[in-house]
Formats: sequence, structure tokens, C-alpha cells
Amino acid sequence: MEKKLFLIVFLLTSCFFYGLERTLYVDNFNDILGSPLKEDKLLLFAQKNNFKVLILYELNKVHKRISLSDPRNNNILSEFINKAKQKYQIKKIGASGEAADFFVKIINVYNNSRQKSSEKFDIYNLEYEYWSSNASNIDGYYCVNYLEENNIPCGREGSFKFFVNNLKQLKNLSKGKPHKVEVDAYVGYYTQPEIAEITKYCDRLTIIALGKDPKICFNSAKKNLDYIFNINSKIKTNILFSTIMNDLGYWLKFDSLDKGEKLFFNEMSNKDIKLKNNLNVVGFTYQAYSSLEKSISYYSYNNN
Repeated sequence: MEKKLFLIVFLLTSCFFYGLERTLYVDNFNDILGSPLKEDKLLLFAQKNNFKVLILYELNKVHKRISLSDPRNNNILSEFINKAKQKYQIKKIGASGEAADFFVKIINVYNNSRQKSSEKFDIYNLEYEYWSSNASNIDGYYCVNYLEENNIPCGREGSFKFFVNNLKQLKNLSKGKPHKVEVDAYVGYYTQPEIAEITKYCDRLTIIALGKDPKICFNSAKKNLDYIFNINSKIKTNILFSTIMNDLGYWLKFDSLDKGEKLFFNEMSNKDIKLKNNLNVVGFTYQAYSSLEKSISYYSYNNN
């Protein structure tokens, strides 16, 4: 009887983890795109480590170099996206940006210029950290570059308003297209009323979970996960691990991605099973490629 029970639990756990999807943020992408060696190294890394989604940073720098909105020049990106999907089994490619204007004028124009779905972006990822007081307050980066020019008061309240308005624009931008595009909101330190508003205008949340090991990561994210549970939301939710050495990067030099993800969920089961049973956690996101690649290279070398 005990053996049967163990087998059932094992099978249920295996099915649960099999259904999860790994996402990788790709930093330094401007330096990677156009170099077959660097492109293939990235894509082989993603394939070997079961990453099915890539979110690309530095597309503003890429655009300055090759004009992503010009179909005469943007084939360098379309060829990369097509290669990722067709040769390396990447399911989705996402574009990351700080404001909807970037997607309206550049990323969406790029998507509309390509005929094949295999060459298009599948996710519009808004990464605007409205909760950062340094960025949103007077003379901060967001205040100077986004809020003042849109006649929005600087500070958290105004910055949150800008963030939600941008999500609305992205949601409208992605509607009614033959090629489905999801809106992904990267969120860190939010209140319950804020997340209730955010979830109205996106398809997926990327929740920050910081810490030096997976258990600490869960504890740091618990309050945010509680807020999603409290509003009874079934929105797709990704758990984001930072892979720099001061966060999970050092731990990943000695343990695997699989083990880290299981430890996170074990901690969730031990501390608050209702979260595991009720939230729609669809996978893990790792930020970012350059630091994670170093950790996994060290881990692989030690285990050979």
C-alpha cells in the first residue's frame, strides 16, 4: 500500500514538473545577433537546459544598428527567431521593453513585416519597475524619461499609472491578430490593489523571487504570491530567479535547475499548500543568460 501511494505521489509530481515551462532572459543580445557562433552557443545552451521561451533584451540597441522596423534590414532578426524555433525547439520568443511606445513603433512593426509565424515575436514583455522610488521620484530615470513628458506626477502613484496605461496599450496592440501575442508583466514589489489592476491587462505575470537558495527565494516571493491568491486570480504566473552570484547564481554552481525548482515547490508545499494548489504557476524564468551560463558551465565541469 505504501509503495502504491509513493508511486502515485511520484507520478503526480513528475507530471506537474513536466508541464512547467522554462524562460530565459537573454542579456547582451545586441552582441549576439549576427554572430552565428554566439547565436548557436545561446540556442544550444537553451536547448540543452530545456528552455522553451527566450525573452530578448537590448532590442533598442539592435534597432539602432539594423532598423527592426525596416523589412529590408530586419531579416537578420527574423532568421535568428526562425532558427530558434525550427532548429532548437524554442516555442516562443519575447521582446522586452520599458514602454508601449517602443512596441508600437518598432516591435509590432517588425512583427507585421514578417509573413511567417516562425519569424515573429510571441510575447511582449513590459519591464518597467514602477515600484522603484529611485527611478520614479523627482529627477529619477522614469520621472525624467517617461513621467514628466507625459504630464504624469513623479512618484510611485504616477509611475504605476504609467505602467498600467502601457499594459493597456500592449493588450490592445496584441488583439485581433492572426499570430497570437501574449502580454507579459514583469513585477516586483506590488500591493494587492495594484496586482488586481495589473492582471486585467496582461496574460502572464513574472514574479521576482530573490535569494541565495530556492527556499529563501520562495520566502521572498510569498507575500506577492499571497496577493495573487487573495484576489482569486488564475493568471499564468512565472517565478523569476536572479542568477547573479549575490542571488541564486552561486547556488546553481553546485546544484541543478531541476533541483532548485523542486526545492522551491517543496517549500511552497510545506509553508502554504493553498498557493501550490490554487495559483496557476506555469514555470520559471531565469535572469539572465550570461550569468546563468557561467554557473551551469561550472556545475557541468564539476559533475563530469
